[in-house]
Amino acid sequence: MTGSTPFLIEESDNFKRSFKKLAKALGNDFVERVAEVLENLIEDQYPINSRNEPLPAKIQLPEGWTFHKLELKVGRGASGQVRLMYLVNTSDCVIKLVWIYNHEQFAKRPADKDLKSVIKEILDC
Repeated sequence: MTGSTPFLIEESDNFKRSFKKLAKALGNDFVERVAEVLENLIEDQYPINSRNEPLPAKIQLPEGWTFHKLELKVGRGASGQVRLMYLVNTSDCVIKLVWIYNHEQFAKRPADKDLKSVIKEILDC
């Protein structure tokens, strides 16, 4: 996508907390892998290992926003299957990082009520 405007990545407070928790458990390889993934998101917001993610009930995103989940493998077993949830605003070229977790923490994804709360907090900023 040469010539296109690069996206800005913004971390939510929830993302910072969840990242710190995983980084402590998974170490430097995890931190480096996530840095690489985020670098790539600036150029390609919809990589092959990501997909549109359904929103929690009773929440609607403003025009131009989409919600995604990206899968990354950082190790073996459930702890090595990491998911990154993020919002993309194509109008303002912004990616808002919502949550990062592994299968050990959540088999599918965080509870809808928790996701709803975090997304609302991000969008109200």
